[in-house]
Amino acid sequence: MEYSAFEKVDKKGKTFSFWDQTVFWFSATSLPAAWTYGALIAGWQGIAGALILIFIVNTLSFIPWAYLGEIAAKTGGSSMALVRPAFGIRGSIVPSVFYLVMGYGWAAVNVFIGAIALSFIFKLWLGWPSYLDPNNLRFMLLYILVVCAVQGVAAVAGHEWMKRIQWIATLFFFVLGLYQTYVVLTHWNAFSLLAWRPGEALKTAVGPFTYTITFALLADLLIAYNWTWEFIGDFSRFSKTTKAGTWGPFIGANLAQFWWFLVGALAVVYLAVTSGGFNPLLADPSATSVALGLGWLAALVVFFATITTNAANLYASSLGLSNIFQKKQYRLKHLLIFSSLFTVILSLTPLLSKDFIGFYIFFLDFVGAVVVPLWTITLVDYFIVKKRHYSDDLFKKNGGRYWYQKGWNKAGIISLVSGVACYWIFSFAWPNLREMVTAAIPTILVTSGVYLVLMRKGK
Repeated sequence: MEYSAFEKVDKKGKTFSFWDQTVFWFSATSLPAAWTYGALIAGWQGIAGALILIFIVNTLSFIPWAYLGEIAAKTGGSSMALVRPAFGIRGSIVPSVFYLVMGYGWAAVNVFIGAIALSFIFKLWLGWPSYLDPNNLRFMLLYILVVCAVQGVAAVAGHEWMKRIQWIATLFFFVLGLYQTYVVLTHWNAFSLLAWRPGEALKTAVGPFTYTITFALLADLLIAYNWTWEFIGDFSRFSKTTKAGTWGPFIGANLAQFWWFLVGALAVVYLAVTSGGFNPLLADPSATSVALGLGWLAALVVFFATITTNAANLYASSLGLSNIFQKKQYRLKHLLIFSSLFTVILSLTPLLSKDFIGFYIFFLDFVGAVVVPLWTITLVDYFIVKKRHYSDDLFKKNGGRYWYQKGWNKAGIISLVSGVACYWIFSFAWPNLREMVTAAIPTILVTSGVYLVLMRKGK
């Protein structure tokens, strides 16, 4: 049985154990985008700087995210149900729209990064042009369409099938990932790479925006990267225990990202040392596997990594749609099919950008401006305002404790807008100040303060 965004998962539906959650999130967060981000963070202070971001900033930023899983496990509600007490039954449509931006946006980015990795694999394997070569369009289209088709089938199969797929994929990743890590460490001699540092501050651009790779920017992007795993509630609600829904995702996601971020960082530094150029797009460890005659292994790692993550993204986006179209009562299966088809179109948009790394950073920065205030409001509302108690009124379609003013909680909406504005001001109006304090931390403080003041005034 599949549960919509408005249905509470009952005891019978809570089938995910602690290890199911750990495995699910290990698999979901093992994807080519992790290699790309790992390569990006090496552009600050080489491997030494990357280790700080990977093991300290990454771990700390996952703690608030994990507590979203606690709320879902306790209430039995999806991620979109969790925002209703803070925004109102009808007001939750606003974060639902943002939720779709995150879900569909990540699905498209993941498909494209997966297609880039496949293009390098098939260039080395069969001689086809890669993403960086001319005349690559029809090959990139082929990779994108194949990935979209398979991930759509996996998403439509439902959450129980996804759980099984994640177990199979995780075993697959573990065996092949260990081998690829062995290849990286032995073929590239990781210890000799620790001394490398970029000669000057690295920069990239998209449109009118120029980004300098600094610790503050990378910390912001990492928070955005981690907090846009927005479907934690959609799957933690199926947890047998609160511990499983909270710390299973935390452990699984951290272990995967420790691993794949580090592999990406090592890869790009090796290429920088041997070729003299820094290009995160070339950090895909699959290329080494192909060079050693393991083309099928490389292709399968990239393929499964993208499929397992995006199936969950499409499932979550469909739940977001069900919240927006509350009165239509579309079947979840139909929304899953629509989401799968819509993602095909979105996955083609990065082809229009000349600098994908600039596009990737801008995308993370854009969704960071949304997700940081959104989840801050949700956490502040649950843990401080509502004192860790949400009633089943969050599943109602009208009336009840979370109806507020005709279904809208103005405090939540105003706080969200204030938080988004704060993030963008620090990002684009005060970039020098951002380098000292980040954009995420001031946004968390401003959003929390505005929400608490408005909620107290509303009493």
